[in-house]
Amino acid sequence: MNDRLRIKAPRALPVELMTELKEAKAEVLTELRRELKDQAECWLLEEWYRISLPEWRRILNKSIEGQDKKREEYARWMLKEILDDPEYEEKAND
Repeated sequence: MNDRLRIKAPRALPVELMTELKEAKAEVLTELRRELKDQAECWLLEEWYRISLPEWRRILNKSIEGQDKKREEYARWMLKEILDDPEYEEKAND
């Protein structure tokens, strides 16, 4: 993103408003950049979550089948604490 700011309005803006916008240009650009960054981070986090949930569920099931307690414990931690899996349930003997 460059340092240009173009504003389109249905009709000419009052001179006072244009002056205020020019004075606030750096602040407006900074906020727009922050907003774009937040949106990108949110998308990335959602995509990671979408992909990770089924994979960690698969890892948990395989570790239970293979009786790999350490891997099972880690998979449970990932599903419960990191991914906050809505379908995750603790073992009955926990």
